[in-house]
Amino acid sequence: MHFKVFLRPPITAAVILGLLATQAQAQPSAQNSTDATQQPPLQQRYTFDFPEQHLLYSLGEFTNITQIAVVRQDAQPINGIAPALQGEMTADEALRRLLADSSLAISYRNGRTAELLEQATSTTVGNQTAFSTLTVSADRIGDDWVYHEPRSVSVITREQIDRTPPRHAADMLQETPGVYSAVNAQDPGLSVNIRGMQDFGRVNMMVDGMRQNFNDNGHQQRNGTMYVDSELLSDVVIEKGASTGVHGAGAIAGSANFRTIDVDDVLLSGKDIGVRLRGMTGVGGEGNGVNFIGSAAVAGRLGDRWELLAARSNRNFGEYEPGRRRPNYDFLTVGVQDEFQQQIEQDVERVRFTDNEQDSNLFKARFHIDDDQSLTFSYIGTELSYNNVSDRQVLDPIDGSVRDGDDAWRRYGDASTTSDSVSLRYNLNPSSPLINLEANAYFVSTEGQRYTEAGSPVVLNGTDMTDLYWMIGVCEQNPVPDNAYNACQAGLSNNNHTQIDTYGFTLENTAHFSLGGMDGFSSNHGIEYFIDKGESTTIRERDGRQLASMDNTLNPNGERSIASAFGNLQWENETFTLAAGLRYDYYKLKGSTQLPGAEWTYYDRYAMALRLAENQLASRTRNCEVFGRQSACDSIPTWEGYANDPTTIPNYETSANFNPMWLSETVMQDYDVDNSMDKLLPTLSAAYRPNEHVELFANWGRGWRPPALTETLMQGSHPGDPFAVMFPNPYAEPETSSSWDVGANFTAQDLFTSGDRFFSKLSYYDTRVDNYLITSMVNVMPGQVGGLGHTMFVPNLLPMNFRGLELEIDYDAERWYTQANYTHVLGSDNQFCQKIYPLGSGWIKDDMPNEDGSYPDAHNAAIEAGYDSREEQLDDQTYCGIDVIGMNSARQLPMDRGSLVVGTRWFDQRLDVGTRLNYSAAGGPEDFDFDLWPSYVTWDLFASYQVNPNLLLRATMLNVRDRNYVTGYSDIFSKSYGPGRTLMAGAELRF
Repeated sequence: MHFKVFLRPPITAAVILGLLATQAQAQPSAQNSTDATQQPPLQQRYTFDFPEQHLLYSLGEFTNITQIAVVRQDAQPINGIAPALQGEMTADEALRRLLADSSLAISYRNGRTAELLEQATSTTVGNQTAFSTLTVSADRIGDDWVYHEPRSVSVITREQIDRTPPRHAADMLQETPGVYSAVNAQDPGLSVNIRGMQDFGRVNMMVDGMRQNFNDNGHQQRNGTMYVDSELLSDVVIEKGASTGVHGAGAIAGSANFRTIDVDDVLLSGKDIGVRLRGMTGVGGEGNGVNFIGSAAVAGRLGDRWELLAARSNRNFGEYEPGRRRPNYDFLTVGVQDEFQQQIEQDVERVRFTDNEQDSNLFKARFHIDDDQSLTFSYIGTELSYNNVSDRQVLDPIDGSVRDGDDAWRRYGDASTTSDSVSLRYNLNPSSPLINLEANAYFVSTEGQRYTEAGSPVVLNGTDMTDLYWMIGVCEQNPVPDNAYNACQAGLSNNNHTQIDTYGFTLENTAHFSLGGMDGFSSNHGIEYFIDKGESTTIRERDGRQLASMDNTLNPNGERSIASAFGNLQWENETFTLAAGLRYDYYKLKGSTQLPGAEWTYYDRYAMALRLAENQLASRTRNCEVFGRQSACDSIPTWEGYANDPTTIPNYETSANFNPMWLSETVMQDYDVDNSMDKLLPTLSAAYRPNEHVELFANWGRGWRPPALTETLMQGSHPGDPFAVMFPNPYAEPETSSSWDVGANFTAQDLFTSGDRFFSKLSYYDTRVDNYLITSMVNVMPGQVGGLGHTMFVPNLLPMNFRGLELEIDYDAERWYTQANYTHVLGSDNQFCQKIYPLGSGWIKDDMPNEDGSYPDAHNAAIEAGYDSREEQLDDQTYCGIDVIGMNSARQLPMDRGSLVVGTRWFDQRLDVGTRLNYSAAGGPEDFDFDLWPSYVTWDLFASYQVNPNLLLRATMLNVRDRNYVTGYSDIFSKSYGPGRTLMAGAELRF
């Protein structure tokens, strides 16, 4: 961070230089060094040990420890004696104790600068200044630090979360520019999208720095979900863009760190033991499915060594009603099940299967080994139960009629998820400026369970072939006949269990030093390692009878790891910041899968005729025995004779049907994957501060993302839809990115009225990603000629571009305040090209010589075109177009989005009342005649009243005007309206 302390009169500058030069006798308390770079400095805790001495010396030691500059605008000297200061406390508490006898007031200009103010009635005699008694009141300390960081970073504060309590975890992202989620209202899992990118670690999603790498394939390329409880959070830090920091490995879009509450969030000021109880529920007929949101937490400091915290929370929701005002039906007919551009109106009285319950537990224990070291153990676990729901189908597949609202969603069964995260963190922060070290070892285990009922039966000529084949035993043959496979699969229910375990370790250190006689240098360096282990199974059942248990290759078994070493060097003074970083990543993936291959066989005329005769005999036998068709029964003896002697078939010698040829058969072959690769990734950044109110910055960096387990090993059939077959791509190469952003921070005080504060951050971002892996639904397998329904993760041969503008504004005049954010997305939809044969064509037919020694015309044409063979020519073929790309997050860019909060405080700021406007522009592919996500504006109201230091009352009304809307960028398959008007009220009790 940078400090604007030298743009002052000479006497003040001399005082500040003296303060910074003083050596410390105490050090910050050991704590998360990553948090120390992200948490507001005034909220950090430090251990002080100052004797009674001149106030100037104590302030110098305070500045050296906390890196918070103390300035005097009036250029007067600082005299007087400061009391002794011992123990652990926040920076704000320490500064106020040092100034308690001086009658100087404090005004915080920002998170790094404290200004000392003099009472107007002071008198000066000689060079001594005397002050009358002055009452010092604490300023509101927020998360203004983000406006002093020369990079794209945002914070979701606890205050924001409490103003409009989230029904779904994705609701917390509403006030953060550049951040979206492909939310599914029936699934509580959160997938964070930053600047149009998500999934498979493109965004590093964490809880207290622990990676949440769970993956359970979902629609809209929602591959990578985390489960977090908003009740137990203190804030969320969103870092955007490539990073050579401790959490940047494999994350080309950025990171989202959901940080849980700590001891200070529970204890009242001056207390060592405390309890916090919170509860909120829906109110009357406007509760709209909000049953309960609440938590209980107890915390304490035991002596000088121990800090303990335990908390438990519960979130319980029922189905909700959508808004009734201004419904829009355009988006209803967009999906693979429904037809396009039909005039459809569907009355939805409630959004089905959105009921869910979540229970979470949190425990933290911090042991201060001594003044320089600490160990922190933390555990957070959460359990969720919800519904296994796929897409919403608006039209009845039989007669094409519009389905009733309650019947449009299909519930396949139950779903549940449990997630446990454990970490042990060590901090070392001795007196040396070269050491500020943190080591963190963690383990995260997430288990998902989904029960999927049997799918829709296969019906042929009015006959339910699924029931028939199961009844007569065809489906229990080994192997199941090819012509009965789909019908048999439709009659099976699945119990899918997916578990992802992540083992991680981080080590980082920050050093401050001089170089070549020049001050202002710092280095942040360290290592990161994590490994994901996937263990998934599927149990297949028929009428409650278990028939098979197999590896669930849709969420495959295997191991994927990344080891990373990084270093960042920075030089900073009051005007400039220059920094460069370098990361080395090593990636490894191991597992097994099955790859489709082609087995070619040459058939002469006799073999071709025999093949025809045997196929016809099998068909007529089946039609006779299964369907009782007499004509088929009568023809069996004839085809038995042809099968015994194919030369007796009429026109055997002359029919073109029996011409000799090469024919292929697709076979699945076991394939062991053992991939590894490495990469060097640089970053550069600079900042310029022309004055104390403006900071200009620019950042550039390269990133990469190696393929994940699912992209590499996925293989099997879509649940309930055997037509869609998934294939692995062990040949997938890493994505590479080049990103840069430029921006400015603006800060001001006393802008419109005395004591007001203005903060703003404006950023322009531009990211290009090569080899971006996308889901394609049309891939031709080796030896085949058609690929409809063959789904695979394939690289986009064209670059993907993500550009836009982000704006954040925070203005606070104490009596009233406003916060605003807006994201303006630039550019047009990305284009897509892919290989027609991603795994190779395997097409040798046209490269085999004829019986007379000549080559087929296709082979000769390929040679003339400059290829060595027809197979090589087919391998090189590409297809460009949007129609093969599924409804995933890469199909089109996010839409513009923004919010505006306006509030006012009364009765000594105990009453806080305000409103929030939420805006989303329309979005969807540019070639569509209507929007996938229609534009909307909704309004929320919120209020809180601090009855006394122990009791706080809250109330919130969401979607006040009962607007009917579809959340921008939400899951297009679920087609879920957002909640209608919802009124909640609750209380927070601390003692």
